[in-house]
Amino acid sequence: MHSFWQFENRWIITGTLRMKTALSVGSRASLMPAGSDLPVIKTPEGVPFIPGSSLKGVVRSYVERLLRTMEELGQTHQGERLWACDPLDDAQRCITAARKQELLKQAEEDDARFTELIWQHSCTACRIFGSPWLASRAAFQDAMLANRESLLRLTEVRDGVGIDRDLGSAKSGIKYDFETVPSGAEFDITIVVENAEEWEVGLLLLVLEAMRKGELPVGGKTTRGPGWGELVKLTVQKISKENLLGYLTGTEQPGTVPYTNLLQELTNALQGGSHA
Repeated sequence: MHSFWQFENRWIITGTLRMKTALSVGSRASLMPAGSDLPVIKTPEGVPFIPGSSLKGVVRSYVERLLRTMEELGQTHQGERLWACDPLDDAQRCITAARKQELLKQAEEDDARFTELIWQHSCTACRIFGSPWLASRAAFQDAMLANRESLLRLTEVRDGVGIDRDLGSAKSGIKYDFETVPSGAEFDITIVVENAEEWEVGLLLLVLEAMRKGELPVGGKTTRGPGWGELVKLTVQKISKENLLGYLTGTEQPGTVPYTNLLQELTNALQGGSHA
């Protein structure tokens, strides 16, 4: 079990998401009289950005799919099951409200014991990304626009139509527009992971590798074209408890770890199943 009571390590993953198509990350309806029906989310200064929650959702969803595949293949880590529950279905969560009460009774008001039991019964995904009963160890910062000066415009407006699912054609009277960030926009991504083993960081990097190859879209309306980009300048740095004081005082810099090494560590850590 990972310690929640002391610092073991911190991993800082950074990269730049370079959009090859437009990006649609929606906000609430515009309050401007001539505003778009579906505007993109912006800072108070009017600069679009990608919320950390959106990035976390993309990464978590992909990791959950990978874990379910690993479970089906019978792959484990040190004999322990690798799996993902359904966090959107209360009855299918790894820790349901009823299970939480059972574990609370078993712990007999011992907080450390209760945390240990929660950890033992949580799925692999919830151990990394958190659940109602377990804090996330992966924090996703908002991805801010990095090349504002080089863009001709910060946003564009596109037309959309509602589709009649029965007829497969445009539905009369349902026309709208939506705002996008133009292709060529670049967003700086930072993910901070606390107290993680190398193979767990490797699992996150599998998702970022898909983004690096341009195979994983971000935002909305991705089946219509927006949201496709490539992750460049991917860097992983590690701070251990041995150099924590130097890092905090500014006398030491975090060490850089080749992300390919961490991907290999994940491969080496998996046991059982088919490796063909």
